[in-house]
Amino acid sequence: MEEKEIRLIRLISGEEILVKILKENDISTTVENPILLIPNKDAIGFMPYMSYCDIDNGLGIRNEDIMFNLKPTEELINNYNKMTAKVVTPLKPKIVT
Repeated sequence: MEEKEIRLIRLISGEEILVKILKENDISTTVENPILLIPNKDAIGFMPYMSYCDIDNGLGIRNEDIMFNLKPTEELINNYNKMTAKVVTPLKPKIVT
């Protein structure tokens, strides 16, 4: 797996999170910028995972708590990059008549 690759992880709790993998070993996986996927009827919502905690140095997840670790679709990767980017891209201006 590439360093800092974006992955979709499903935890045994049922939560699905988009993450960047920092490092892995036999016991745990350390991730950064976890984003929780919130599926609803028409779309998928996104919310920072554990937003009430200071996890700037990474979040360690025990491998026994991970059901699967997959490569997400390009659309999810693009949404993840927009949400975790340090630079905010302004919306295209619209002409209202």
